[in-house]
Amino acid sequence: MLQSPSASPPRVSSPVKMSRGSRSRAWQVAAAISVGVGVGFSVLLMSVAFGVSYDIHHRLNVPFFQVSPADVAASIARIDTILTLLTAVVAVAMLTETAATTFTVGVVLMRSRRAEIAIRRQSGALRSRLVGEFVVEILKPALVGGVIGEVVGIGVGLVLRHVTVLPVRFTPFSLLAAFPATVLLAVLAALIPAWVAAGK
Repeated sequence: MLQSPSASPPRVSSPVKMSRGSRSRAWQVAAAISVGVGVGFSVLLMSVAFGVSYDIHHRLNVPFFQVSPADVAASIARIDTILTLLTAVVAVAMLTETAATTFTVGVVLMRSRRAEIAIRRQSGALRSRLVGEFVVEILKPALVGGVIGEVVGIGVGLVLRHVTVLPVRFTPFSLLAAFPATVLLAVLAALIPAWVAAGK
């Protein structure tokens, strides 16, 4: 009389799955934000550098990317070199930050799925298939973050060009170089922990 035959134990699997899914989505959002920041900042930085260089040439009446008198050319060359080096250093730093964040996302996600990976490997799932699924899972937020970062970078650049003295100048290189480079680096960084985890 103390126990009802129709009574059933509480189900605890759903909250666990929900929690795991929430963690996965949270880390995917973190990857998207990281890629977006990297793309947006790189677009803005390169556009400012191109704008400053162009403005210097224009104010000194020196044809852009052409030979000028020796003294003026030497000064402009030094300025262009400094701008290029600064841009490269900051861009590399942003790419490194994106890669590190995405790598961390990959490590955390793979650790949370050890049991699932082990079961699928025992059931015959190929290592390449598991890695491919994870790459697609990371690629989606990376692409979304990259597109958002591109739009935000252009928007911030337009605002700065109109409300400040910064000569922001968009070029095909500044608009197109950061997006594929950042997304590709993010995917490659996530590929390493996925490949290691799927091989166990």
